[in-house]
Amino acid sequence: MEGTVIIMAKNDTIHVRVDENVKINAEQTLAMLGLTISEAVNMMLCQVNLTGGLPFQVKLPAPENIIVNSKADIERKLNEAENDISNGNVLSDDEVFNTLKKKYAL
Repeated sequence: MEGTVIIMAKNDTIHVRVDENVKINAEQTLAMLGLTISEAVNMMLCQVNLTGGLPFQVKLPAPENIIVNSKADIERKLNEAENDISNGNVLSDDEVFNTLKKKYAL
């Protein structure tokens, strides 16, 4: 059967709930790759079947990405925060929430 291509019918549907921003960002990224979300999910599921697991690593952040490592770090960050407040380097609550929403696709 060398050179034979097997085409399987796509006759099942998966419904998934995701954050709207996550979906929009993924659609834009995948479009740049010439893929739809449906095609990308299909590819991922095929890789799960082929590899017996997820086709990417699921893990905790690397230690260098951890913000606080010790009590001294906490005290230093609190002092920096106090200095920022004293110097007027502050954001409104709306600015903070909008930044977090964008950064973490909330």
